[in-house]
Amino acid sequence: MNTPLRIVYFGTAPFAEPPLQALLEDPTRFSVIAVVSQPDKPVGRKGEITASPVTLLARARGVALLQPKTLKDDAIFSSLEAYKADVYIVAAYGKIIPKRLLDLPRIAPLNLHGSLLPKYRGASPIQTAILEGEKTTGVSLMVMDEEVDHGPVIATTSVTIIDEDTHETLEATLGDAAAGLLTDYLELFANGDVEAKPQDHTQATFTKILEREDGLILWSKKDAAKICRQIRAYDPWPGAYFIWKNKGTDMRVKIIAAEPVEATLAPGTSFVLADDTPAVATVAGGVALIEVQPEGKKPMPGKAFVNGYKNFVGSVLS
Repeated sequence: MNTPLRIVYFGTAPFAEPPLQALLEDPTRFSVIAVVSQPDKPVGRKGEITASPVTLLARARGVALLQPKTLKDDAIFSSLEAYKADVYIVAAYGKIIPKRLLDLPRIAPLNLHGSLLPKYRGASPIQTAILEGEKTTGVSLMVMDEEVDHGPVIATTSVTIIDEDTHETLEATLGDAAAGLLTDYLELFANGDVEAKPQDHTQATFTKILEREDGLILWSKKDAAKICRQIRAYDPWPGAYFIWKNKGTDMRVKIIAAEPVEATLAPGTSFVLADDTPAVATVAGGVALIEVQPEGKKPMPGKAFVNGYKNFVGSVLS
C-alpha cells in the first residue's frame, strides 16, 4: 500500500475551500499535515473578526493551522521545514511565497490558479474573465517558481461562464473544478506519470490586485454591457458603485443587480423605465438599476430607491 502524500495546504479565499475538502476526504491517498491561511481579519462596517473559509475548515477537521502575518521570518520557515512535506498546494492564498519556502517540499510546490494559463495571471483572474466578456475560463494546476503564475502547467480544466455569473458564483464553480483537477492529477504528477509543460510566455496576460476605487462606474467611458459585467465581476467585493450628488452632498450608491436597456440620453443621465425602474445612460445603451444599496443603508429595489430619492431621476452622474 502506498503511503499518502504529505501535503501542506496554503489557501484563504472561498476558491481554496473545495480542493482542501477533497484532499481531506481521501486520506488513503492524501495526508494534509498542515494548513496555512491568512490571519483572521475584521470584516464589514462593524469590523467583526472573521476567519477565512479555509481556516474554518481546518479548525473543523482538526488539522494543524498556521496563520502567520508574514512568511519571511525564521519562525515560519522552521515550522514548515519540520513538517517534511512531499508537496505544497497553494490556492488563492493571497501572499507571495518566498523561494526558500518553495524549496522545502520533497516533490514540488504546486498552485491551483483560477484561469487557463498563460491567460490572466495574477491576483484577479476570475473577475477579469467576467469583465472581458469571456464565455469560457478554467483552472490550471501548475508547478510554482519564483515568478507569479509563471511555472510549467501540469493540467487544466475548463468551465463555462454563464450570463448570470458573478465573481462569487463563478468562484464557487471554479473551486469545485479545482478540487476535481487536483485529485485527478496530483498523484499522477507525484508518481512521474504526467509531465508539467512550460507555458507560452509570449501569450501571457496579467491581472491586478483590486482596490475599492476599481468599483467606480464611469458612465461616460463604458457601454452598458461592460458596466453590467463590471457589476457582476465585482460582486461582492469591491462592489460596483456610483457617486450621486444629492442636494450638494456626495452619496455612494452600490449597484447589486442590473441589466442593460436601451437609452439615447447623454451618458450619466438618470431616468426611469416604463415600469418605474431607475436607469442610467451610458456611451451605448443604459443600465437598469434593479437593486441598489445607498451608503449607510440596507440593499433595496431600485424602485424603492427612487421612491425615497425622487430628485435622483433626471440628475446627471459624473
